[in-house]
Amino acid sequence: MYTNGLCKSNKSDCSQIEIKADKTFGYLIYSEPNGSGSFTSGTWEYLANDTIILNTTLQPEIPKTNYTGKINPELDNKIRIYFSDKNGPLEYAMVSINGKKEEKKTNYKGMVEFKTSEIKSIKYRYIMVDEEIQINNPNYNDIEIEIKDQDIIYPEYLKDYKARLNGRKLILDSVNIYKKTNIKNKQWYN
Repeated sequence: MYTNGLCKSNKSDCSQIEIKADKTFGYLIYSEPNGSGSFTSGTWEYLANDTIILNTTLQPEIPKTNYTGKINPELDNKIRIYFSDKNGPLEYAMVSINGKKEEKKTNYKGMVEFKTSEIKSIKYRYIMVDEEIQINNPNYNDIEIEIKDQDIIYPEYLKDYKARLNGRKLILDSVNIYKKTNIKNKQWYN
């Protein structure tokens, strides 16, 4: 059992991972202030003496951001962009185009418009995600973007993810370092 916090009331967020001898693992992600959390599981295998590969059972429904574009003659000197994810329209995303600093916010329909006649790139910021999309046709003026499934605070989807064992620590990345703890400290959902 490895942990980077024991999910106690004085902890704002934490996660725990249990690496089992049968080559499976359980992974708890918990976040305040709303007390939401999720549990995922998967399989692991040794890559080298100090490295294991983790794969969650669940994989993203939308693994990569993609877009479709068209030329809409009704949009005169305007670019209209719709953002969505697997749950529907992406409301309140901050959007800029063509490397400019001016940002606009998507509305409740996930839509934003800019007065311009050419589009080269679209950049959006949403919660902790910041992504830029290159547009292959500068004449598109009606664009729909479906963003990839997000790992917001802790990794939720692991695909061939390398983790390193270093003594009594399991290191997923520079932020998520788990310390070995006694299995009795495990705090999954009741």
